[in-house]
Amino acid sequence: MVHTIESAHSSIRMAAYSFTSQPIAAALLAARKRGIDVRVVVDKSNAKARYTAATFLANQGVPVRVDYRYAIMHDKFIVADGATVETGSFNYTESAAKRNAENVIVLHDPAMAQRYGKEWERLWGESEEMGPRY
Repeated sequence: MVHTIESAHSSIRMAAYSFTSQPIAAALLAARKRGIDVRVVVDKSNAKARYTAATFLANQGVPVRVDYRYAIMHDKFIVADGATVETGSFNYTESAAKRNAENVIVLHDPAMAQRYGKEWERLWGESEEMGPRY
């Protein structure tokens, strides 16, 4: 995931169920600082958890929205530059990286990226802004 984020040239759209990974959050913030348009939509569980990477990013001025519509917004994908999709079972957590059996696939396919991009836009549109917490 970090490689996909670091490879982006213009935009990153991320949908995340569980999001506590410091390396992924740091990569997204670094992308934002190099001028990449970064936006993240997360499951409602991130809104009240003690620590989430979503909170960290919102506190840094990265646009983050929370999707309250579903029992679980279980999506886990990134669309980079409207041309690359990263998806799979991988939650954006340390446990996913170090303890769990998880999978991820990266597709360099603009047509697939367009489909995922439309889904991301739908999720973003139904979600509410996560403002800074502190």
